[in-house]
Amino acid sequence: MPDLDSGSAGQDSLASALIDSRARWRDFALLSADLLFETDAEGRFTFLAPETVLGHPAESLIGAPAVTLFAGPGPGVFGIGAFRRQRMTKAWLDCADGSTACLEFTLLRHGDGLRGSARDVTAAERRGEVVARALRRANALGRLLRLGQRQGGAEAGLRAMLSALPAALSCQGAALLVPEGGAWRVAQVVNDQPPLHLLPPPGSLAASSLAAAPHHAIACTEAGPCLLAWRAPEEPPLDSDDRELLAALALPMAALRGEVLRQKALTAAADGDPLTGLLNRRGFTAALEDQVVAGGALVFLDLDGLKPLNDHLGHEAGDAALRAMGARLRAAASQVDLAARLGGDEFCLWLHGASQLEAECRIGTIGAPGPLPDWPEAGPAALRASLGIAMARSGEPVAELLARADAAMYAAKRAAGERRK
Repeated sequence: MPDLDSGSAGQDSLASALIDSRARWRDFALLSADLLFETDAEGRFTFLAPETVLGHPAESLIGAPAVTLFAGPGPGVFGIGAFRRQRMTKAWLDCADGSTACLEFTLLRHGDGLRGSARDVTAAERRGEVVARALRRANALGRLLRLGQRQGGAEAGLRAMLSALPAALSCQGAALLVPEGGAWRVAQVVNDQPPLHLLPPPGSLAASSLAAAPHHAIACTEAGPCLLAWRAPEEPPLDSDDRELLAALALPMAALRGEVLRQKALTAAADGDPLTGLLNRRGFTAALEDQVVAGGALVFLDLDGLKPLNDHLGHEAGDAALRAMGARLRAAASQVDLAARLGGDEFCLWLHGASQLEAECRIGTIGAPGPLPDWPEAGPAALRASLGIAMARSGEPVAELLARADAAMYAAKRAAGERRK
């Protein structure tokens, strides 16, 4: 008869060897993987290792559908449907603590189910996301800066960058704000009126800060100007990438605005008369070149009695007379007209689109004798001027129009029996 004890011992030895072999396979496999598993035909876990999977006890998951672990749509049967080997299939799984982890799977068909292993690549995926976000932000920033540089001027560059910002941030609008008197003033805006009522007051924001709310963000700079972007309440909130891009753009756009203001100040200094605040000859003739084609009347004025005023009361009185005549011209000029001091005691007023009769009516009292403000000792008729009018002719150069108006002024002066001092 066979030795029953010997056969039983052999079966026990074989079973022990199989268990030991499976344990060793699991240990070796776990050296290169963070998860080992098998599923049945219905996609339920039949085997899991190690003892804790993403914080879940492995035993509690045996018999559970594998899809319950996935934070989003899973790959294949659970669902990868792998009838052949698959590698580097990534999916995000729910951890026991409520967080998520990204695992990279290697899968193989096993009977009617699956057998596979997975590595935790969450850290690499997070780093990749950070790098990708930084790259997207850098690309967007680079595109906007290059757009501004291609415009050929600070004002055009600032306008182009601000106009492109809503599309870059997928937002409703963008604006450049400046603090003024404890409130915000809109320097430039694109698409819509900014929600100023939702912003904190300027004094509460430190320079180089980024104040944020779900649907708007404002980035401030040391120079003062602040960059604002906003979305409609029904739109998705601005995310961290949007806010970081806004903060990165605030400084170069503030610098562009500073350059725009500097250029305007230089232009004003070059084209303006510092004593009266009117245009000077250079600024007047340049502006008149653009307007004369539309027609109008050019008035040429010569201040009478300036030399005696300077001789008797000093140059301060003479300067007061020049400023007072400048004030008369500003009062007579509309927004589309031009007023200038050409030099010395000569002034010009361009009445845009005016007829001869309209021009005569509008300048009726400009040269009339009157007292000099703050200088009663100058007499009741100290401020007076001779003037002449020339109507613009089609195709006539500005220099010829000025010469005709000057000649008309001298004719009026002679007719009045005056002599230029």
